Amino acid sequence: MPKFYTKSHNLELIISTSDPLEASVRTLLSCNKNDVVDEFFYVDERGFRDYTNADAKTTVIDTKSLIRAAQSELYGDDE
Repeated sequence: MPKFYTKSHNLELIISTSDPLEASVRTLLSCNKNDVVDEFFYVDERGFRDYTNADAKTTVIDTKSLIRAAQSELYGDDE
């Protein structure tokens, strides 16, 4: 499984998973009250990226879309 570096503001996590979306969901689920996220999650296999150094190989995921994708895990929905 590939290793992904996932970052959103001060939330950073290195995680092995199957794809960038799964890495972002797991990162979102691992945050605590001290973590701050911004409007995007940056996922890359080469290291932590953000708006200043992301490139064409960096996966950028909108945080609102990510929350919708993780809604059942975040809120306990059975859908």
